[in-house]
Amino acid sequence: MNDVFNEQLVARKPNQKDLLKKVGIVGVGIILIFVALTIDFLMAFIVPVIVIVVVGVVFFMRRYNIEYEYVFTNGDLDIDRITNKSRRKQVLSISVKSFETMVPAMSKNYDNEISRFTKVFDFGSGTITDQTYIVIFEQDKERVKMIFEPNDQMFKAIRAYIPRIIKR
Repeated sequence: MNDVFNEQLVARKPNQKDLLKKVGIVGVGIILIFVALTIDFLMAFIVPVIVIVVVGVVFFMRRYNIEYEYVFTNGDLDIDRITNKSRRKQVLSISVKSFETMVPAMSKNYDNEISRFTKVFDFGSGTITDQTYIVIFEQDKERVKMIFEPNDQMFKAIRAYIPRIIKR
């Protein structure tokens, strides 16, 4: 059998919770600047204080720019979280042969199969589409529900390894 290698990048779309956090970060930044303007001894250092607050706001805002990279190699799926297109952290490495089931997220036919879980990993864009799949597997004695969005090429590669596990 030839080596199989596929990779895919999925950008996370900001949801309402993320937008509220961003508004909160900007609000805290504005409040800090107003507080600095009202304290007399900080008035001498107001420019550096404003620069520090703006840099802090930008730093925290960038943390919500998230992408997931799926790498499928010979039956192993590795998922990395990329923050602000610069910081990479591996969040999951698993053999697809350990998947109990893999079903389309939009299908209601398999609700019973995917209803019992103790942990959720959402590695998708944040929007449920035709490409979104739910996978159930066991990790560290916990039943995990994983949401991810393989493209057609990735899906076909995974299906070649676990054809009976995948439901359409």
